[in-house]
Amino acid sequence: RADHERGFWAALARLIMRYPKLVAGGTAALLVGLALPVLALQLGPGAYAEGIPRDLEAVRGFDVLTEAVGAGAVAPSNVVVDTGRPGGVRDAAIGAAVAELERGLRSDPEVGEVRLDATPQHVDPSARYLNVEVVGLKDYGKPESLEFVERLRGEIIPSAGFPESASVFAGGGPPGGKDFLNLTYSWFPWLLVLVLLATFVLLMRAFRSVVLPLKAIVLNLLSIGATYGLLVIVFKWGAGEWAGLIAYDQIEGWIPVFLFAMLFGLSMDYEVFLVSRMREEWDKGATNEDAVVLGLTKTGRLVTAAGLIMFAAFMGFVVGSIVGLQQFGFGLAAAILIDITIV
Repeated sequence: RADHERGFWAALARLIMRYPKLVAGGTAALLVGLALPVLALQLGPGAYAEGIPRDLEAVRGFDVLTEAVGAGAVAPSNVVVDTGRPGGVRDAAIGAAVAELERGLRSDPEVGEVRLDATPQHVDPSARYLNVEVVGLKDYGKPESLEFVERLRGEIIPSAGFPESASVFAGGGPPGGKDFLNLTYSWFPWLLVLVLLATFVLLMRAFRSVVLPLKAIVLNLLSIGATYGLLVIVFKWGAGEWAGLIAYDQIEGWIPVFLFAMLFGLSMDYEVFLVSRMREEWDKGATNEDAVVLGLTKTGRLVTAAGLIMFAAFMGFVVGSIVGLQQFGFGLAAAILIDITIV
């Protein structure tokens, strides 16, 4: 441990620098290969009842409800009609449009039930607002439910023929999930660009280099891409079932955003630890090769130990029985492990 010239870290550093192209090409190819399954990534607003143990009493009750009515009974879609004035619900034009809406809904293969009664749940006391409740056959986050939202907003509501004085809104379970994904991932690219730009500027000022910040960004993107790919392999493709991980065809929509934000910060910490120590040796007069060797030797144990502690902490999420937390914990743990070894 005390031998900075011939210890494990020194030998590892010199071996890598002896074959830089081979090591860089091999490890980059491995990370790109792990990242390729991200092309099959399927996002959902949440797994909910299908992502928790089936032996819980509440879930058994939910299964009974699903068999009787449909999985969408817990989070139905709501079509809310604002007629524009009190008593508007009783207008003949509104009544005809609502009847056409109901026919369109009942003919859709994803709709299990349409609820529309003259009760306070569906018509407000002023008779201005009307709420049509639509129970789907699938859980609200399933692809079939999200596709139904497209038909609901793009075909069924427009074809009902509501007068121009009325405003019609589609909300509730599936529309809310669809809007969550659309809104989140319309902003995610801007978050990514902002973080990458801030990282580049800060590291450029810290290391007085253009190449080092670019290298750090590329490596971190490879690490995060590989993590996303592993999520697909382990959860969507079911490779983690042998270890007790719940197979589910969707990755919950909030997880990639959280993983990117957290992992980029953690990766930068390790990057700064390592490269700053190498820079100190360089400033003391060491050659480039010796600075890299000494920097890795003096920080390798620290970074590895810190990473393993984080790995162990994040694995705590994995032992739970909720698929969203398993995905989150596994993603964090896998990325940290990749970061402190390959990267």
